[in-house]
Amino acid sequence: MRAPPLTSRGKMIVVFASAHLVFLLFGILPVRWRDRIQVSSVFNMYERITRCHQLWNMFETIPNMNRTEARLIVQEVGQKPREVGMVLPGLRRFSQHDQVRLNNWMVNVIFNPTRGVFRESYMESAAEALLSSGRYGPRTQVSLEVIPAYTRSLLGVRSLKEIAVERPSVLGPFELGALVAKKTSAQPKP
Repeated sequence: MRAPPLTSRGKMIVVFASAHLVFLLFGILPVRWRDRIQVSSVFNMYERITRCHQLWNMFETIPNMNRTEARLIVQEVGQKPREVGMVLPGLRRFSQHDQVRLNNWMVNVIFNPTRGVFRESYMESAAEALLSSGRYGPRTQVSLEVIPAYTRSLLGVRSLKEIAVERPSVLGPFELGALVAKKTSAQPKP
């Protein structure tokens, strides 16, 4: 029994699906390898157009999170920086019981390079909450400090005598007034 011949539409679908599969397979390669291949610019353009960017770390070791700390640091003009909190509403700190929730939020929002909109929205909301508390002025600066600690391998623990290595990153500092102004200008007018 033979299958009927493909129509021109069927042939186009097979060609597109095959090309898309090649692009998806290319996305699995480690970034260092992909950047060395001559046609990497074509693949990068295809990812941007189709929005099918993949974050596969298939050939890299998975970093185990030992602990994560995240905090808002507020510094008024002429004052020492101080820790305010992390979570909205109320800018309260995460408890140790919420560590899994904090890790998920950090991985999905802060560490993900495609989620800049959410980071900006968080900082704008935090600035609005800080200003509305009445304790800070619009010239006060706020920054988000994230300190993940990744567990070392057994070899690293033996040779370096440390269990985890911290890799801090800071988002900011930003002036509260500028963040709130940006948030209000971005909101649609009725």
